[in-house]
Amino acid sequence: MSSPSPYRRGGRLRRACDLCQQKKIRCDYNGEFDCETCRLAGVQCTLTRKSPPVRKSTRERLAEATAKIRELEALLTVQRGQKLAHTHKSGFDDKTITLTDDSSSGYLQDPHDLSANLAMFQNHIAFCGVGAAGSAKRNAVCSTVYQQTSCHLNIDSFLRSLPNAFGPWNSEKVLTQKWPSNALVQLCINEYLRTGLYSVFPIANTEVLQALLDDNILERQRQSTPVANVACVVAFTALITELHRLEPEFSDADPDAYLRAVLALLPQLITEDAGLRTLETITVIFVYLIPLGHTPSADLLLAVAARIIYRLGGHRYSVIREPEGKHLRALFWLCYCLDKELSIRFGRPPSINDIDCDLRLPDNYIVSWSDDRFLHRPLSSQRLLYPSDLRLSMIKSRIYTLLYSEQGRAQPEARRLQYIRELDKELNDLKFKFPESCWPDIFATEEVPDYTFHDLSLHGVNLHLEYYFCLGKIHGAGDYSSQSSPQGWSFLPSSAELVYQESRTMLVYVSRIRRFLNWHTFWLHAQFILTAVVSLFWHLVTSPNAPSFNRDIQVLEKIAETFSELDRESRATRRFAPFFFTTCLTKKLVFLAKQAYTKANSR
Repeated sequence: MSSPSPYRRGGRLRRACDLCQQKKIRCDYNGEFDCETCRLAGVQCTLTRKSPPVRKSTRERLAEATAKIRELEALLTVQRGQKLAHTHKSGFDDKTITLTDDSSSGYLQDPHDLSANLAMFQNHIAFCGVGAAGSAKRNAVCSTVYQQTSCHLNIDSFLRSLPNAFGPWNSEKVLTQKWPSNALVQLCINEYLRTGLYSVFPIANTEVLQALLDDNILERQRQSTPVANVACVVAFTALITELHRLEPEFSDADPDAYLRAVLALLPQLITEDAGLRTLETITVIFVYLIPLGHTPSADLLLAVAARIIYRLGGHRYSVIREPEGKHLRALFWLCYCLDKELSIRFGRPPSINDIDCDLRLPDNYIVSWSDDRFLHRPLSSQRLLYPSDLRLSMIKSRIYTLLYSEQGRAQPEARRLQYIRELDKELNDLKFKFPESCWPDIFATEEVPDYTFHDLSLHGVNLHLEYYFCLGKIHGAGDYSSQSSPQGWSFLPSSAELVYQESRTMLVYVSRIRRFLNWHTFWLHAQFILTAVVSLFWHLVTSPNAPSFNRDIQVLEKIAETFSELDRESRATRRFAPFFFTTCLTKKLVFLAKQAYTKANSR
C-alpha cells in the first residue's frame, strides 16, 4: 500500500517542513535540500506526512449528529433514572430492597400521597381552560371573574390552602422493590391468555414470556442476559397483578413493589441496544403510570417508546412480515392511541407524527362499531380493541394539528373556522357508526333509567367521555375565555354554545356513572371532568341571566355532591385527596357563579 501523500484539506500539496510549520513561516524546502530556516538552526529538514482528513458525506455527518443527539438524550434519561433510583442493586437475586427516600422511589409515588396528588391536580387544572399560573390566560380569567362577581379568584392560592383543610396526614411510608416469584409470573401469563386482555393491552408476546420464564430468567445473573429480558417479565407481572388486584388469586401480590424493581433497572435498560423487549417494558411502565396521575413521567417514557418504535420500524405496516412484526405493529397502535390522548389533553406536540407513519389499521382490528366496544363482552386475543378507538385517535391527532399546534393557531380565522366544521363533521360521522343503543346522547340525561348503565363497560364509558371531550376541544379552539361574555365571542358563536352544551352534558353523564368513579380511575377521567366543570362555570359567570342558570348550578352542585360522597367513602379504607380537591374547587366555583348572579340582578 502506498504511503499517504502530503495533502492538506482542499487538496493542496503540503510544501512546508515541520520546523517552518511550527514557526508558521514561509519554507523553501524543495524535497532535496534542507530549507534555509533548518540550515540556520542546524537541524535536519523533515516533513512528516499525515493521512489526509477523510471527507464524509452529508448523510454520514447527519447520521453521526443524530446518533450523538440520541446518546445525549439517553444520558439525560439515565441521569434522571439514577437520581430517581439510586439504590439499584448489582444483581437480580436481590429480592427485596427497602427505600425510605422519595427520590429513590423512581417515577412511582404513593398514589395516596397528599403533596404528590396536589401537584398532579394543579398540573391538570392548568390545562382545563384557565391557563398556567402567571400566564396571560390565567390573568384574563381571574380578571373577568372579578368583573362579574367582585370577588378575587386566586386558583393556586386556593388549591395550596386545601391540604390544611384536608386535615392530619401521615406522610411516612416505606417503599420496597421486589421480584415476583416464578409461580406468580406463570399465573399472570395464564390469566392474560384466559381473559384475552391482549385485545385491549397488547403489551407482551406471551410465547416469548413463557420461554423466558422456562429459562428461569429471574434467577440468572445480569451478566448472562440482557436487562430487557428480565425487565419485561417483571413489568408485565406488575401490570397484570395491578389490573387483577381485587381477585383472590392476586391478593398477596405487590404490583407497586414489582414496578419499582423495574424502575431501578431503567438506567441500564435505556443504555442497552433497544429491542422489542425494551419496547414492551417501557410501554408497560407508562400504561401503569397514567392511571396513577404521573403524566409527566409517563409522557417522558412514551417519547422513549416512540423513538424505539421508529428504530424497529413499527411505524410501517410492512413490518408485519418480520418475526414478531404483528406484535410490534400492535404495540405501535397502543402507543399511538396514548400519545394522541396525552397530546390533546395537555396541548403538547405528539411524539408520533402521522406523516411519518403508515396508518393502515390492523387486519384483526374490530372495525365495525358493535356492542363489544361499549358493553361487557368476553375479549379475544385474536381481535384487537385497544383502550380507545383508533379512528377516534386519528381525529384527536387532527384536532391538535389543525387547531392547537403552532401552525394551526397561526392560521387565518376563516381557515380555522373551516377546520372546526370539518372536524365536527368527522366526529359526528364517527358517532353515527356507534350502535344506536350506545350513542352517548342517550346516557347523558337526568331522565334515563339507571338500568341503562347496567351493562356499560369501563371501555364504553371512556369512549363516551372521549367523544364529548373531543367535541369540546374542537369548538373550544376559539379560546373563548379571553372574552368577557358569550356576546363577545366573535370567533364562532355557535361553537361557544356547543362548548357550553358539551360541558353540561359531560357533567350530567359523570353524575350517572357514579359506580365507575374510584381512585383507580380518577386520573383517567380528571381532565374530562375538570375541564367540563371550568367550562360550565365560565358560562354561568359570564351569562348570569341565562334562562338555564339555575339548572346549570344544580349540575355543578351534583358534581360537588358526588365527589363529596366519594371522599367520605374513601375514608373507610384510605382517603384519596383528589376527591376532596374536586369537591372544594367545584363548591368554590358554584359560590362565585352565584355571586355573579346576585351582582347582575342587583343592578
